Amino acid sequence: MTEPWCPTSQDLDGIFADLRAYSCAVLAVSGGSDSMALMHLVARWARERGADGLRISVATVDHGLRPGSLGDARFVVAEAERLGLAATVLAWLGDKPAHGVQARARAARYDLLGRYAVAGGVLPCAIVTAHTEDDQAETLLMRLARGSGADGLQGMRPVRALTAFAGVDVVRPLLGVERGALRSYLAAAGGRWVEDPSNADERFERVRIRAAATVMDGLGLTPPMLALAAQRQRRVVEALDALTDRLAAAALNLNGGMFARIDGGLFGAEPMEIRVRLLQRVLGMFGGRSPPAELAQIETLAELLARDGAVRTTLGGCEVRACRAETRIYRERGRADLEVVEMAAGDHVTWDNRFSIRVVRSSHPVSVRALDPATFAMVRRHARSRLSLPARAAATLPAVWFGEALISVGGLPATVLPMSSERPDARIETRFIFLPQDRGA
Repeated sequence: MTEPWCPTSQDLDGIFADLRAYSCAVLAVSGGSDSMALMHLVARWARERGADGLRISVATVDHGLRPGSLGDARFVVAEAERLGLAATVLAWLGDKPAHGVQARARAARYDLLGRYAVAGGVLPCAIVTAHTEDDQAETLLMRLARGSGADGLQGMRPVRALTAFAGVDVVRPLLGVERGALRSYLAAAGGRWVEDPSNADERFERVRIRAAATVMDGLGLTPPMLALAAQRQRRVVEALDALTDRLAAAALNLNGGMFARIDGGLFGAEPMEIRVRLLQRVLGMFGGRSPPAELAQIETLAELLARDGAVRTTLGGCEVRACRAETRIYRERGRADLEVVEMAAGDHVTWDNRFSIRVVRSSHPVSVRALDPATFAMVRRHARSRLSLPARAAATLPAVWFGEALISVGGLPATVLPMSSERPDARIETRFIFLPQDRGA
């Protein structure tokens, strides 16, 4: 009989070393064997080695997709409390999708967990998941089947930013541990778990891949070898990112987030992979809340730029205008659903995934909306030659209003804005940010 996996206290120190960089850790526990083992291991690590002030709690998401899901969530809470851990249930409310259920559920789960982490007020915070070496292997195979590029084939990263929530990361400490080892540890510790019926539903891609595990193992495609391949691919991605960073520093001008300008000569001198990666990065920066462009579409754009030079197209929520000398990328007008937001002192909003707007001080509510043509014309008249901004870029910038007074425009210095006779008592901080697409998940 195989002995159960039994890591030492020193082993746990190594496994959970990344958590020491955080002030709080939220364990994402579904009730399955992997996540229940994670909960037991973290509780033991904190008890035996000390967590240095790390605030640890458990959150379980009730997706409401099947009868009994709330009972499973309550089971998790009871088991967490038995281990001395605070726990809560996060419910995914509202209508559920008819298609793409797993992807939508995953997005909802991370959104709920991110909101819970931020609401706790203790940052930086790690959302700790129980993804295993087997999950890493399955992820790599699924991405191979979809023809993923270098980023996808690095698999899941041990740590990644949950980009919609500043100060919150997803941490996966068990990527080097096999699923069978976790279950053996949990059983030996007297732990309990629940079986999710969806894990046997072959409508889902991951379930079909698990069903083929015996065949793949016979071909040498074992979880350890696939995880090793993902780890080595991660080194390749790091090297490619460094080269892309170098090109961006030399050839890319973000113009304060108003629009991007890429030097055509420097861009064209790079290998195609680096050009594709820079385009992917910039389209992600300026595409706002629009769905990101697919890799194949970006590759086609890069080839078109190399072949024709003169390009006018839209892609990934952006307008692309190019000649041999330069490529300009703007947030797409017209189809962009640019929100109107009412804010008060102390409020903070991420507007269109491009601008961070914080009301530091204001005696009255302020309104944020896209800069309209009449106001832009007024700004241009006031600025005269000090402002060189295409109208297509101006139309997608956030303008902050205090009543009838314009007090801030994203990307523009305050010196080019006309002064209001009202002299509003307000201080607004507006800066361009980049919420990158989750390329490595």
